[in-house]
This record gives sequence, C-alpha cells and structure tokens, in this order.
Amino acid sequence: MERPGSMKKIGFSGTQMGMSDEQKSLLTSLLRNLKEKSGFSTLIHGDCIGSDSQAHKIAKDLGFKIEIFPPKVSSKRAFCGEGDDIIHDKEDYLVRNRLIVDSSDFLIAATKSSKEELRSGTWSTVRYARKRKKKVIILSAK
Repeated sequence: MERPGSMKKIGFSGTQMGMSDEQKSLLTSLLRNLKEKSGFSTLIHGDCIGSDSQAHKIAKDLGFKIEIFPPKVSSKRAFCGEGDDIIHDKEDYLVRNRLIVDSSDFLIAATKSSKEELRSGTWSTVRYARKRKKKVIILSAK
C-alpha cells in the first residue's frame, strides 16, 4: 500500500550511445501508461549523455518530475537539470547508480544488447536492482 503523499518513482539507466528509435518509442509508451494507470510521477536518472538525456526529455514531455543523481566526472554528463528538477550532489558512478535504484520503486534499463555485459554501468545497475529485489524492465536494442 502506497503511503499518502508519497511519490511513485521510476529509476532509469541506459547506454551512453543513446537509445534506438524503438527503445525511445517503448519508453514513451511505458512511461505514459505508468503515469496514467499507476500514478508514477517521477523519473530518476544519472544525467549522462545518450540514453539518460533522451529519457529526461521524454519524461519531461509527459509531465514527469525529474530527479537527477549526476556523476562526478563531467566529461560524459548531459547537464539535463532545469527549473524544478531535483539535482543531488555528484557521486562516483557506482554510488550514483545505487542511489538511483535505492530511491526508486523499480528500474527501467535501456541496454545495447539483450545479453548481459560485465563491463557495463547499465548492466551493473540492473544487477544491483535485482539484488535489491526491485522489478527491472529491460529495453534492449536489436
């Protein structure tokens, strides 16, 4: 049972290469349905170039609130934050990814491949979410 007044939050992690058109379309439909049918209101992401910035725009266009856990390394940062977005202190990638999972009700991951990769921040975030018993939806590129 959801506590009165608490927001339902979706965590997001994705590849720096960006999402395919199919992944963006799936994410748009998924976020729209979660907002309209299940009352989700906030998208949390890590403010990296590629998928995070694409998810940010899609969620904003759908009227989501945005919460950002930016990385300490700014060379791959998208600097998406604006207006009423919540922007947390910068953290190392691993810490930031765990904060995204721990702050959300479940995780959506946009991966390069449907096959799990060991040296991937997105897949590392998926593994952590599963370890924390969070639901994970994977949108894999073809």
